[in-house]
Amino acid sequence: MNSAHTKLFYRLNQLRFGIFALLIFALGLSNLNAQTAISATLTTDSTHILIGDHLNVKLAVKHPKSVKIVMPAVKDSIGNMEFITASKIDTINDPTNETLAQTYTVSAFDSGQFHAGPVAVFFKNSSGAWDTVISNAIVVDVNTIPVDTMRPFKPIKGPLALPYNWRDLLPYVLFTLLLLVIIIAGILLWQKFVKKKPLIASRPMPKDPAHIWARKELKKLEDEKVWQKGETKLYYSRLTDILRLYLEYRFNWLALESTTEEIQATIDNYKMKDKAKDNLLQILRFADLVKFAKQQSMPDANIKAMESAYKFIDLTEPKEDEEKEKKS
Repeated sequence: MNSAHTKLFYRLNQLRFGIFALLIFALGLSNLNAQTAISATLTTDSTHILIGDHLNVKLAVKHPKSVKIVMPAVKDSIGNMEFITASKIDTINDPTNETLAQTYTVSAFDSGQFHAGPVAVFFKNSSGAWDTVISNAIVVDVNTIPVDTMRPFKPIKGPLALPYNWRDLLPYVLFTLLLLVIIIAGILLWQKFVKKKPLIASRPMPKDPAHIWARKELKKLEDEKVWQKGETKLYYSRLTDILRLYLEYRFNWLALESTTEEIQATIDNYKMKDKAKDNLLQILRFADLVKFAKQQSMPDANIKAMESAYKFIDLTEPKEDEEKEKKS
């Protein structure tokens, strides 16, 4: 390779490098311009407050309309100042740009020099990636209330004694009367609608004596041939109801609402023979098995249950002297 070709090759390499450097510079400049087109600025009402006072800090983010902006979500603090509340985001438009503005209320509870900000604002750049622009920070002086230590301390004053006025007491009197009326009305309504009524209402006595009434009812149940029609559970329900009502009419024993176990526990309180007690309890227990345990009952057992019921009536039928006592 001669000297002329060498010089030409060297100049071409220089030209290529210059073009490459120019492209890199142009890309960096365009990205810089995109970022510098977005600004985040903090402003305040004042840079001096007293301890506990509120200070309004306004954040204004100016950006091209084509750029997506995410305003910061402030929760606890801005800089090292306590965050109190935030206003809604206002939007200001011009032909090419848009400005988002939001005001934060902050405070400080100690004296000294504080700073509000900086805050970070996220945006999506031209390449589609998320980027950040950082706002300025504002220095705020927080001062205490000046106290003249040369003056003596004044004693604490007690509360002022004001005379009572009947108009001041009237709301309390009316409230007390209204409360009493509500309590009395509540008690009356409870007694009328809520209070439990006796579970057992008095039933009218039959015209016939208890033993005659019971025999008539048993005969009626026999004639209807209930269990012969396949309704065994109904047969035993009616049979035991007749016996329970007989206990009520004969001994003044409210047994219709009592279970077999309850009848067994209290049967000794009534004057009847042991054989009658055993007879009654056997009928009730077997009836419970048929009604609740779905035990199959054979025809002989159904007939025997009716015979036992008649026998129980015979064993507990009042004697002549007892009838005379009742009539007298």
